Amino acid sequence: MRIIDSIRNLFVRPGQILDYGRMSQYWWHGWKGTRYDFANLIWYNICDLLTDIIEDVQITDVSGAAPLSEAGIKFNSFRSFVYAWGKAILQLLFDRGYVVIGYDPATYRFWIMDETEYRRVRRDDVTIPVPNDSTVQLYAMKSSTYVVYEKSDRELCKGFLEFLNDVLNGSATVSKRLGAVVVASPKNLTNAPTATVLTEEQKKKLEKDLREDYGALSSQSNVLLLPREMSWQTINLAGLDLRMLEKVKTAILAIVDRIKIPANQVAIIDANSSKQLSNGSEIREGDRLKYKTFGRLFERTFVDMAREYGLSIDYQIDGEPVGDTEITA
Repeated sequence: MRIIDSIRNLFVRPGQILDYGRMSQYWWHGWKGTRYDFANLIWYNICDLLTDIIEDVQITDVSGAAPLSEAGIKFNSFRSFVYAWGKAILQLLFDRGYVVIGYDPATYRFWIMDETEYRRVRRDDVTIPVPNDSTVQLYAMKSSTYVVYEKSDRELCKGFLEFLNDVLNGSATVSKRLGAVVVASPKNLTNAPTATVLTEEQKKKLEKDLREDYGALSSQSNVLLLPREMSWQTINLAGLDLRMLEKVKTAILAIVDRIKIPANQVAIIDANSSKQLSNGSEIREGDRLKYKTFGRLFERTFVDMAREYGLSIDYQIDGEPVGDTEITA
């Protein structure tokens, strides 16, 4: 059996798994909190601009160890783990701020540890995760935001994410109401000593008749007869939906500024931009900055993890834009 087959046997094949219970509790928690959860989609799309690049990372061993040696098997296990779970781990860092990774030296297996597989111990004002199995080597991967504030990037952006839901749900309500509200009130009779007021029973009966008997459906009538003359006023809800796009862009700009992604990489920002990209220079510069951000993220996460486990690795990102080179005579 080849060494690569031995490494693959350490992991369950994706085709055998129906549901990743470990991941679902962190990725989509609270998605039923509002009628429509627009913020989850926008947040995931923004993070995906960075996390998706890990699919193009080529990791190589620079230690010169033989593939069948202990160091070679350990490196192949690490590389397989990064390819299988790297994107999910980076997303967890944005969502939760930390990921606890276990390594079993007996089987050369890396995996994302459940909360039940380790306990938290307080030592000298720091919290240390200790595995329940003493043979397991544990690595706590943390985002820089979690180190500074003990919060994830998502928690730090919580206000803007809720603001996105408020703005977009408000706009959805306007669209659902077809952009208008009709208000009717009885007219006062000429020289009447008192104002005409509908009783609560009359009001409810009139509203019920309008909902059920009149409208555009085939079973409804389009002729409305009322027992008294009414004053009608139409309120344009679309006027209340002003500056929706500006509010959404403000929230997205704040989020991408935290994630360190150029704003023109986000479709909502780029598609509504008034600038004309005649030569594509802005898109190219945006790609270059995005790859630089991912490079720093990869160094801070998986490269540090490899160093912790005594692995000497090098990596190359396929598709990374090449910087301008200065040509001298």
